[in-house]
Amino acid sequence: MSGPLRRLAVAVRVNPVWARVQRKLDTVVAVRTDPALQDVRDHVEHVGTDVRAELRAELQAGLDALRRTVDERCDALAGEVHRLEDELRRVSGGLAELWEHHGRVSFDVDRLGPHVAALEVRIADRERAETPVEVGGPEDTTEARRLLDDVVREHERIRVRFSGIALYEERLRKLEAARWPGPATGSDGAGTA
Repeated sequence: MSGPLRRLAVAVRVNPVWARVQRKLDTVVAVRTDPALQDVRDHVEHVGTDVRAELRAELQAGLDALRRTVDERCDALAGEVHRLEDELRRVSGGLAELWEHHGRVSFDVDRLGPHVAALEVRIADRERAETPVEVGGPEDTTEARRLLDDVVREHERIRVRFSGIALYEERLRKLEAARWPGPATGSDGAGTA
């Protein structure tokens, strides 16, 4: 067995994709070669033992050329299958990384949602205060300022987190658009929030 055929036989045993390729190759080779080989067999049987050496050499040369063609096509298919397998591994790795990033962003958004809702309730409660807040003494003024500073700091932390998430989502959107250009990723100008 020649080198390309031996590599193909090893690949068939190792890779299920090769098994399908081998079945298709066998079918193509059978469809294209069996009629021609049958004609050759019929001719050889008809001529019998009186076949001249020149005709045998011509038939052998035809068979050798056919074997070379099949070997070349098998090598070309093997290279294409390896290229496709490499591309599939690369795409799978990129997709897994994107899913991981998506999970982290979703976790952060889910975690921050209740904090934002609580802050909104607190702010709404302060806005709806029916009676003005009266400050009794310096301790009350200090306490009121401390509470106001706490709310302002918490609001700033939430705003920073949301801006970080927005930047991260924009970066993720750009990576997706670069990896999978087209309308599905929002590269048509619509963008994502």
